Amino acid sequence: MQLALDTMGLSYAELLSCLSHALDLTSAQVSGHCQRTCLIGMRIGAEAGLCEEEMGSLYLALLMKDVGCSSNAARMAQIFGTDEISMKRMSKITDWSNLLEAAGYVAANTLPNGSLLARAQRILHIATHQKETSDALMHARCERGAVIAQKLGLNDASIECIQGLDEHWNGRGGPLHLQKEAISMLARIASISQTIDAFASTFDVSAAYEVIRRRSGKWFDPQLVKIAAVFENDTDFWRNVFENTADALLHMPVEAVLVRANEMRVDAVCQAFADVVDAKSSFTAEHSTRVHHYAVETAKALGFTGERLTRLSRAALLHDLGKLGVPNSILDKNGKPSDEEWNTIRQHPRHTSEILARIPGFEPIRAIAAAHHERLDGRGYYMGLGAEQLTLDMRILSCADVFDALSAKRPYRDALPLKEVFAIMDKDAGNALDPVCIDAFRQCYSGEYAPSLHEIQPAERALPLAA
Repeated sequence: MQLALDTMGLSYAELLSCLSHALDLTSAQVSGHCQRTCLIGMRIGAEAGLCEEEMGSLYLALLMKDVGCSSNAARMAQIFGTDEISMKRMSKITDWSNLLEAAGYVAANTLPNGSLLARAQRILHIATHQKETSDALMHARCERGAVIAQKLGLNDASIECIQGLDEHWNGRGGPLHLQKEAISMLARIASISQTIDAFASTFDVSAAYEVIRRRSGKWFDPQLVKIAAVFENDTDFWRNVFENTADALLHMPVEAVLVRANEMRVDAVCQAFADVVDAKSSFTAEHSTRVHHYAVETAKALGFTGERLTRLSRAALLHDLGKLGVPNSILDKNGKPSDEEWNTIRQHPRHTSEILARIPGFEPIRAIAAAHHERLDGRGYYMGLGAEQLTLDMRILSCADVFDALSAKRPYRDALPLKEVFAIMDKDAGNALDPVCIDAFRQCYSGEYAPSLHEIQPAERALPLAA
């Protein structure tokens, strides 16, 4: 029986708040980081006397502050030769203005499995090019974040906040090295708020305040440090931050809480998060967009219309959200994954399922998206579902994912011609893949190669909040 799709009661704020957990994966923070940062930042904003419009812009910027974080993952893994997710986790609690602490971070995270000589050479290269490397990483994050924020319908103030997230009061942040009031007020609030949560979640609230006081006048606006001190001992506030996070967010007096997540807005958010996933690796760039195109066109050929087609469309865009938690040292590996690496890869549909399970009304979408690596013979992952449990929607998405994996370039091989793609898929017909779906794919794509990205029409952008 097909489950109905019901997002009529879903607010724009609730949709973004739930999906912010995907951003926590790519920024390697304790789950709920963006949500907690939002609560902390909104308290600072209120204490600082921001107007209603500024508070609304700050709210969305804080929830979506990490939309660009996936864009520098591959580069970080390449530069340091290690798992960039672990690196990002530690970077949030490293004081980069302290040369000894920064050097220790680099030494601990550079080519951990390399020889002593290779590590020394890489560390020397990183140290020699530290400024340009740091600026490039931050620039990639900021610019990609701005592009995705625009797709989400965020206003200029929110986008400027996301772009200025890594700027420091003393001008030693990046990528533009802005100083003091040249950094937008919202970006200054976001910067101190995310640091408070990173340390409070890793250690405790006292440790977080010790850090922001030590960095006052260096990383952070001294006035904002004083404002944050107002609620340092507000136990009710911190209980809400750590125990009642989602509910507290959805009871804040901002426009996004009142605006409904209409159909066009939901589609735009799904496309934006597909872009977040696809930015993670050059080898899977536009993968979600292509899988979406293949799945939708094939579903149309099989008679899908209306709500059922919409459900599959959104599931296809969001199916790989869980890959944000897979290190690029694995995704971009030029060779066969080890058993441990393969186990990590196999968990990404589970992560997708856990993220989408948070969104009211998304259960049908979650069910399809989470099953994209299941097989008819029950030997897929992560649930081990069999033919009797796999709907046609799930089977189409599974075929679309395999089709793109074979027809797109990968670290270890070039894109395969369609004749070879279908020969491989035909071998799996009846065991892994549905023969009906394979035949539908063959009818849709009979050329020599799969369509290039410019032939695939992008999804509509989000409506402004006032729409």
